[in-house]
Amino acid sequence: MPLPPHVDLTVVVTTHGEGRLLRPTLRSVESGIAMLDGESVELLLVRDNADALTIRETDSWAARTTPTYSTRILDVAFGESGASRNAGATAATGEYVAFVDGDDLVSARYLVGALHALRSSTVPLVMHPEYVVSFGARTLLWRTESTRTHDISYRDLIRHNIWPSSAVTRRDLFLAHPYRSLPPEAGYGPEDWIWNIDTSAAGIAHDVVDDSVFFYRVRARGGVNNRHAISVLPHFDLDALRRQLPLTGHAGDTPSSRGFRHALVGLYHVTRPIARRLTGWLSSDIRSVIYRTARWTARAITGRGATETIGEIPPRVLSALHAASELDPSISWAAYRFQTTPVWHARDDGYAEIIEAALERLPSQGGAIVAVPWVGIGGADLVSLNYARALQASERFSGKTSFLGTFLEERTRLDLIPDDIPYVHLHKRWLAFPPHVRRRLIAQIIILARPELLVSVNSFHVTESLQDHAAQITDGTRVFATLFAFDRIGDGFPVNPITDDSQRDYLDHIDGLITDNTMTAALIEEILALPRDHILVHRQPAAGERPASTGWAASDDTAFTAAHPFRLLWPHRLDEEKRPDALIAIAQELTRRKLPAVVEIWGQRVLTGEGDGLMKNLARAGVLYRGPYSGGLSGIDLSGYHTLLLTSKSEGLPLVLVQALQMGLPVLASNVGGVPDIIIDGETGLLTAGPDDAVGYADAVERLMADIDLRRSLISGGERFARERHSWQAFLGTVEGSLFG
Repeated sequence: MPLPPHVDLTVVVTTHGEGRLLRPTLRSVESGIAMLDGESVELLLVRDNADALTIRETDSWAARTTPTYSTRILDVAFGESGASRNAGATAATGEYVAFVDGDDLVSARYLVGALHALRSSTVPLVMHPEYVVSFGARTLLWRTESTRTHDISYRDLIRHNIWPSSAVTRRDLFLAHPYRSLPPEAGYGPEDWIWNIDTSAAGIAHDVVDDSVFFYRVRARGGVNNRHAISVLPHFDLDALRRQLPLTGHAGDTPSSRGFRHALVGLYHVTRPIARRLTGWLSSDIRSVIYRTARWTARAITGRGATETIGEIPPRVLSALHAASELDPSISWAAYRFQTTPVWHARDDGYAEIIEAALERLPSQGGAIVAVPWVGIGGADLVSLNYARALQASERFSGKTSFLGTFLEERTRLDLIPDDIPYVHLHKRWLAFPPHVRRRLIAQIIILARPELLVSVNSFHVTESLQDHAAQITDGTRVFATLFAFDRIGDGFPVNPITDDSQRDYLDHIDGLITDNTMTAALIEEILALPRDHILVHRQPAAGERPASTGWAASDDTAFTAAHPFRLLWPHRLDEEKRPDALIAIAQELTRRKLPAVVEIWGQRVLTGEGDGLMKNLARAGVLYRGPYSGGLSGIDLSGYHTLLLTSKSEGLPLVLVQALQMGLPVLASNVGGVPDIIIDGETGLLTAGPDDAVGYADAVERLMADIDLRRSLISGGERFARERHSWQAFLGTVEGSLFG
């Protein structure tokens, strides 16, 4: 079929599976075309993998005789909206092109108003409807704003899609700035939002047709709007967008000045319709200057934040509400509530500001990010420092490694973080966002930063984001998460953020799970059914130099007495997982055997309200609490201790044990989790059946007290084992060999 001759306007209606919902859309478009007196118009129906009902509806419409416009059908098989729109723009013969989705409606004067504005403008311009009425599964009233007459900032556009999907502009602009092709399975979108960002970053103004209305159908199931509910924006040029839509603000707010400014805001909105009528004869460029000057003046005095109300419905808007309701009565309830529905304003609520603040300190694309809740003094904190230091020490990520913290910034010890590794912590305001917004925010940061490598060390926020946005987060980024051990809730039920998600689809996207011992690795393989090569065992080094063990009490052959007892060190945080309560029975058993031994506790108290009672019971049993410490075992004078105790009920591989072996202190530990990976009974330490095995602990203590050769053998065996398996150089090799790809 030969192409029709050149026309003034092509209205492109993109269709997929709208079926009978397409009829009201086409009738609304036809009403708009009827107002284009003297204009040549074509209707182009783009069918993208259309279903049978949609094909029947479009064929029926194309077969009609319409004296005011021609109709064509274009069949494509893209399966996504961006490519469909581009095909429509390419096939269009009009000087101007208007896009309307197949299940939405537009008011009658939208097309004629858009053409008038475009023809009177001397600069590139995109026109949108002024009012958006969402109807169907959700009712929402939204008043769009113009970049030429309002102080829209780049942050507003990052947070919200400021303009609806319907747009009218010159065909050559659509061709010069095509929509991005975003396959649904990639999880990016919406395509019109990122197009609005891209064109704004290119310096193209977005304006609105006064008193025009766009009716956006919200479906309870199916439809593009539901698919985009968990989509996230692809990478875009933030610097260019920032230049074109710079941030405006108002400082020095006081209650009295806010009241004055709110009064002026009300005056501004009352007088704006009058100004429109008085300046209607001017060109759109001149009116833009007048409106923007007035808006900037009002904003300079008033700041932002005053709520604009609809007030009396403009006559042409009221007419559009009635006309649309006649075309599709499902709009009627939204139209009826138009005046009382709160007006939604597309303004940044801190979301974009938090993203921007993080991006300013994160490395440029190609770097490495270690994601953490915080960096403190626990075992996981030391692990995160190990990875950050190892990545920074590599040629590949030197100068391009940073931390990203997401939770409880006050727990972070900045003094522990090397000066050459930036620590970026999200502002605590982000925790007030709904969960789905938090998940999207994390994903958006990763997409815009686009690191080559992301290592999530117990970062449950990253794990939650992966559940919704794994495909986008891993698009160009190698992602690894850690799983060292399971916490226990209730009567010992195992939990972990990675296994809390019952679907676990994201595990097929990430590059691997990291643990620190073979026991947990085998458990992960059984629980998650992951391929063995996706479970990495990284034997962690322990920070700090190893002091000489010779001359220490642990290796000294002396008799033990009440005045010079056998000293047992318990250096862990006091919480339920570490079972400090088990020390009561152990101390009592040592006393019952009349052994001159004493248990001493070093560690942070994180006990619940029952902790005070526990501390009293420990004291009654003869257990001494020495207080908290920091900096690993090197923060404690170990020279007077004979053995390190571990009574945990669950563990990965505690780095405190690695430190103890490196520093020449024998270990007596419960046989749980990954502990047997490093404490080989009789070779690198002694094992008991578990935290409640008080007799086993006492037997082991009695052996150590009586056998100096055993103590010295465990010291030398432990030092050798730690040197061979947990050295810093070995860890660097492991990181580079398994994470770099």
